[in-house]
Amino acid sequence: MSKFITKKKLIILIILILVIFFSWYWFYGRSVQPTYEWLAAERRSVRQEVSVTGRVKPAEDVNLAFERGGKVAKINVKIGDMVAMGQALVELDQSELVADLKKAAAALKSAEASRAQYEAALEAQRAKLDELKRGTRPEELAVAETKVLSAKQILADAENDLANIEHQADIDLTNLYLSVPNILNDGLVKAEDAVIKQTDEFFSDDNTNPRLSFVTANSQAQIDVERQRLEMTTMLASFRADLDSLTAGRAELDAALARAMSRLTSSRDFLTRLTDTVNTSTSLSQATVTAYKGYLNTARTNVNTAITSVSGQQQSIASQKAVNKDSIDTSRAKVSQSQNSLSLAENELALKRAGPTVEQLKAKEAEVRQAEANLRTQGAAVSQASAAVDNLQAQLNKTVLNSPINGVVTKQEAKAGEIITASVPFVSVISSVNFAIEADVPEADIAKISVGALADVTLDAYGDDLIFKAEVSAIDPAEKIIEGVATYKITLQFSNGDGRIKSGMTANIDVAGERRDNVLAIPQRTMAVKNGQKTVQVLNDDSTIREVAVRTGLKGSDGYIEIVEGLREGDKVITAAKAK
Repeated sequence: MSKFITKKKLIILIILILVIFFSWYWFYGRSVQPTYEWLAAERRSVRQEVSVTGRVKPAEDVNLAFERGGKVAKINVKIGDMVAMGQALVELDQSELVADLKKAAAALKSAEASRAQYEAALEAQRAKLDELKRGTRPEELAVAETKVLSAKQILADAENDLANIEHQADIDLTNLYLSVPNILNDGLVKAEDAVIKQTDEFFSDDNTNPRLSFVTANSQAQIDVERQRLEMTTMLASFRADLDSLTAGRAELDAALARAMSRLTSSRDFLTRLTDTVNTSTSLSQATVTAYKGYLNTARTNVNTAITSVSGQQQSIASQKAVNKDSIDTSRAKVSQSQNSLSLAENELALKRAGPTVEQLKAKEAEVRQAEANLRTQGAAVSQASAAVDNLQAQLNKTVLNSPINGVVTKQEAKAGEIITASVPFVSVISSVNFAIEADVPEADIAKISVGALADVTLDAYGDDLIFKAEVSAIDPAEKIIEGVATYKITLQFSNGDGRIKSGMTANIDVAGERRDNVLAIPQRTMAVKNGQKTVQVLNDDSTIREVAVRTGLKGSDGYIEIVEGLREGDKVITAAKAK
């Protein structure tokens, strides 16, 4: 019995050992085989989509400015007003332009009147030509003789007037030159008083080696005035020598006035520099500084008075010369005109007495042609005057700023009475319908978008459930750098008008790019790149794995990519591996 029990225990022990062994082998002893997750390569649609954020803008948004500046006279609108195309928004003051326009209109009428005179002159020349061809009558000869006598008298009067004017002009100019020596002498006296007498206490050893008699902090000013004081001594000597040798010649008197002006100016500069030394003196008492400043003020006043006298005399002489010239030129022009008139009258009389010759007929015909040319020239003057009127009218029109569109005023910064600068926008108008969207697309996505592409748009104001349809209408060719990234502006037009759309709203845009249907595609994440070659892992039917090189096509926005070459429909593409 005991042997049976012992044998039974032995069997149980062996069984336990076997159970433990197989359990260890099951969990630890056998090799672990991995399992794979995979997706079958299948045909589907691959499409690209670009998502960007933009802003709603009016389809028409105009910033208005005047083409010319001016003072604001009238403001007809305010922000928020609805305006119609052509409506006057702001008006500038027109008074000056209106006056100029009236003046130009008067000039046009004058030019037209002159043209009428030239027309009449042409008719007269043609009549004279016809008369010349007919021959002279006795009464016409008498009239011509009378014209000659009258022209001679007019010429004699004009020549007498010229002689009188030239004589009087010479007298007037001589009177001015007679006072030049006195003015120069007065200038010398004032210069000597200012430079020598008034500043005598300022220097020691005045004539040969002037030295400033006080200490100044402005060393450069001290150097300047000591040099200038010596120069003033030489200048005053030259000034007096000029006066002593002065003659009555007008050219010499003009030169003397010019030299006097230069010398007086030098004197004034010397006094100004000397003032700098007094203002920066370090050794003078306040009372002495005050006294010195008084001397300098007196000196400058005297010199300035002399400068004014010399300058005034120069101006008076120049003015009198100009007046004389104008008067003499006018009188000479009358003499020349009278001579021409006499010559014409004598020629006319000779023509009438001698009867027409071939040469005279040709000359009269030339006069007719000249009259015709004069008429054409005056016609051009009329056209020019008319153009001036048109130009001023155009300028007048530019003083009124009109709205080019129907819309709403969004900016109006003009104030009545202020001066507006040309070309500076101060009024903005946006259209009340036909809104657009502008968005910036990164360079990585711009190639995916083309004009005409459709887009779904949501507006933050209405949430994601309300979708508006839009279409890309424009792509700017020029880049814009935003935070170091090149972007390109695109413009989209809403497909349908909607009263809920407002300018300035934030728009979330999904633009549809290229789309390819019924193409073989796999998830992009299953691909790897080895040695520049794109590859995927394919699970064979016997659970082995092979690595396949592929050529890809369109990359979709949903994570799938088109496979052009390397896979067949149904191939098991491994997406992940895990151990059992």
